[in-house]
Amino acid sequence: MDRRLSSPDAIVVLGCRPGSSEHGQAALSRRALRAARAFHDHRCTAVIASGGRRWRGTPEADLLADVLVSLGVPRASVVRELCSLSTIENAWYSAELLRAGGYLRPAIVTCDWHMPRALMCFESVGVVAMGLCAVSPERPAATRLSNFVTESTKRFLDRRAASRWTGT
Repeated sequence: MDRRLSSPDAIVVLGCRPGSSEHGQAALSRRALRAARAFHDHRCTAVIASGGRRWRGTPEADLLADVLVSLGVPRASVVRELCSLSTIENAWYSAELLRAGGYLRPAIVTCDWHMPRALMCFESVGVVAMGLCAVSPERPAATRLSNFVTESTKRFLDRRAASRWTGT
């Protein structure tokens, strides 16, 4: 049976730049809201808040953890991954935490436009996961094109990084 079709036993929510958005709620808040909803809907025991990049001195994982707790996720259920500075590193370090916790059916939460690369990164480090998208507001065509070019370039770089780490 494909593990992606089963209910997840853990949620991994990927960090990003916090802050306000002129088109609505900021991406970090949308991701945390989607992760909290999934945590409650699927009765998971853990949410891994992944992200070590600091914004105004605070790591993404800490920002995510605070929002998750404000949305009813028990603080004891939030595991902070504070080492990653990129999507491939989110996957690498979160995979270690998933293995250590014995989680076999994780779900990844990130923005819809970022999900294909995120799932590719997790698969490249041996984690088959289901994707739970935080839906982004409508973006102008120029922004969508810029995101596409950036994601394509980063996908190439992530594959190279993963092959060095995994030896494949």
